[in-house]
Amino acid sequence: MSKYRKGAVYLRKMKAGDKSNDFRTYMRMAMFSDKKAWKHPEKIKPVVLVQYGMKNIVSVFMNMDDATGCLFSGAIEKRARNSRHNPRRGMRYTKGDLKKAFRNWAFKHNAERAAMKALITRSLSRPFLLLAFTFKRINRQFREH
Repeated sequence: MSKYRKGAVYLRKMKAGDKSNDFRTYMRMAMFSDKKAWKHPEKIKPVVLVQYGMKNIVSVFMNMDDATGCLFSGAIEKRARNSRHNPRRGMRYTKGDLKKAFRNWAFKHNAERAAMKALITRSLSRPFLLLAFTFKRINRQFREH
């Protein structure tokens, strides 16, 4: 064995003769070795963390994915969770989101409404002016008599 390897840790499959000084580790080894107690026994493939040059194991894990997840959990940054997204219901909209959406909709449709108003005003301006002129003339006639 290389002297440079001593103390380095590695993962391997659990063997029947593995031992530990820790009671908790012994209990986990016993639990993972009895596959009948598990709902999905095919997922239970016990893996142990061992140090080169040491007889006892350091820790035990349910499977290789569990081991790598536990050991490297601090190194890998998790994706920031979108608090507004619910996987079952889709996006959650707050009051502010709805107000903002309405403002955007109103701003977009305000231009259309203004264009329609201008069109109506232009098309009806002549008849209204004629009507106003007529009323003015009628009022003047009644004042004279």
